[in-house]
Amino acid sequence: MTSPTPPDNGFDGIAPFYDALSRLVFGNTLRKAQAHWLDRIPPGADILVLGGGSGWLLSRLLAVCKPRQVIYIDASAVMIELARQKVNNDRRVDFRAGTELAIQPTDRVDVVITPFVLDLFTEERLKTVVLPRLFSSLRNNGLWLCCDFLEPRVWWQRILLWCEYHFFRTISHIEADRLPNWPQLLSTHLPLTFCQMKPFFGGMIGSGYWQNRPPASD
Repeated sequence: MTSPTPPDNGFDGIAPFYDALSRLVFGNTLRKAQAHWLDRIPPGADILVLGGGSGWLLSRLLAVCKPRQVIYIDASAVMIELARQKVNNDRRVDFRAGTELAIQPTDRVDVVITPFVLDLFTEERLKTVVLPRLFSSLRNNGLWLCCDFLEPRVWWQRILLWCEYHFFRTISHIEADRLPNWPQLLSTHLPLTFCQMKPFFGGMIGSGYWQNRPPASD
């Protein structure tokens, strides 16, 4: 199923060569970061992916994690179509062209995955819209896997991150102009318990996971 194309669909124009561009700059690091914690996902899980792109991660999820269902949301209808083709329109996948607003009140999942997508939003939108909407779908004891860019440590990382934001604001009209502190938001703005974080690319990229552990009853 596919919902109407949202206003945040600025990746349509670069969708056909986005993966090649990312590999040119980062090699296979982005893929390694996305796949690092997949072994924490139990078989038969219901999974929600926001901003999954052209389908590489989706194909890994279906092959490795054996999910019951995947809700696959991307703002780019072109990315959605590429992902659909990559997995041969697998019947376990509910494809939705949209933003976090494509998450329905009845959606309930065991795992939320946000791969290199939180950096596209301002902290205000993350706090007020994106993160609460995603969290509303996560069951008790569910996992939240997130990988994204971290605050640069050295000069070349700062230059690279500036170039990224300048490029995507110009080409794809993304909302953010600076990196949000997404690890802190996940750990403090939501009732999630931080589990582990793995650094990549000299510490410029982090891949971590959190758990929705309900308060212990007396």
